[in-house]
Amino acid sequence: MIKAIIIDDEKKAVKALEVAIKDYCPQIEVIGTAFSAEEGIKEIQQKNPDLVFLDIEMPVMSGLELI
Repeated sequence: MIKAIIIDDEKKAVKALEVAIKDYCPQIEVIGTAFSAEEGIKEIQQKNPDLVFLDIEMPVMSGLELI
C-alpha cells in the first residue's frame, strides 16, 4: 500500500482528489490532508508518506517553496 498526503488550499479540490484516488487507485491510501503548506509540512513530518499530492499555487508558501 502506498501512503499519500494531499496538500491543497481548496477543500473541494482535496475532496475530489480523495474520491478519484479511492475510485481509481486502490493501492493508494490517503493518510492525511492539509489545507496550507505549513500544515502540509507538519503532516509530512508526522506521517512520513510515500507520495505527496501538492498544489503549486497556495497563499503564503507555494508548493514549490514547500518542496
